[in-house]
Amino acid sequence: MKILYRYLSFNIIKYFLILVGFFSVIIVSSQLLHLPSILYHAGVIKFFQILIFVNLSFLKYQFLFGFFISAVVVGYMVRENREIYAIYSSGISKKQLMYPVVFISFLFFLVSLFISFIVVPYANRERAQFITLNVKKHILDSIVENNFMKLSDDITVYVHEKDENKMRYIFIHNRKKRITITAEEANFSDNRLILKNGYIQLPSQSGFNLLKFEKYRFLLDVKYIKKYEFEDLENETLLKLVKENKKLRNRAVGVLTDRLFYGIPFIFIGVLGFFMGIQLYKSRDALISIAVIISILYLVMNTYFIKLIQKGSINPVLYGIILVIYFGSLTAYFYKKR
Repeated sequence: MKILYRYLSFNIIKYFLILVGFFSVIIVSSQLLHLPSILYHAGVIKFFQILIFVNLSFLKYQFLFGFFISAVVVGYMVRENREIYAIYSSGISKKQLMYPVVFISFLFFLVSLFISFIVVPYANRERAQFITLNVKKHILDSIVENNFMKLSDDITVYVHEKDENKMRYIFIHNRKKRITITAEEANFSDNRLILKNGYIQLPSQSGFNLLKFEKYRFLLDVKYIKKYEFEDLENETLLKLVKENKKLRNRAVGVLTDRLFYGIPFIFIGVLGFFMGIQLYKSRDALISIAVIISILYLVMNTYFIKLIQKGSINPVLYGIILVIYFGSLTAYFYKKR
């Protein structure tokens, strides 16, 4: 019995890892075209860092489809290799056969909550920040001595001397705000320009005002700024909004509901997929197609109900009940099917 349980568990995890690796290659390859072209010159280490963040951003979908399809494939393999007949002949019941799949499903349920609450929101926030900061840094690094350079549509910079992150005799003009800044020294630190010993020329009704400074931090206003979405806020921030902000309360509840209820399918899809493979006498491709359709219907339903929750139209508990009924009924059907 233990050998059988280890065999089923090992194969589900094996095919899951293979599928996740396959999905990762596809997702990363498709997203490469959407990255700012400037990141292709950011260095090998930084470039691979952003690819990791991109892949983690889609981990929820990989995890869901990977686990569901791997359970289907293992069930199909047990049936196709006639192993199921040997299992039943040895006195192992359908209920006993379900135990290792239930155990694996529980582990995946716990990991899915960690991914939903922690990994994906963090990856999305880091990806947005990483892209923004490195676009800024690349623009500043590309400044050339004795040459006027446009950092954006409005900002022009001239530097007389430059040694890595240190600059001397720098001129900055903001065309939109009509502000001119000159400084004897400038250091590039933490994606900002730290200016020392200079002047700020500000427009006024009578002409202009001149302000002298010893130290001034200049925030670079580049054209490309990637901000992370409301759905990627920290859990603590969302809980605070639920308690204190009436305008954003329903929206925050919707995001938290989406993260929490993401784990519900994992309670069912392991058993559902495994018994689909065993009980449904169809080809492997047909079984995988059915699993994909079931998953897509869930994603569509999830998007629809989360929007309703964010509008305050339905109670989140009702959506949880609907999810349990959807996956529970499918699991019961394929478990009892002969």
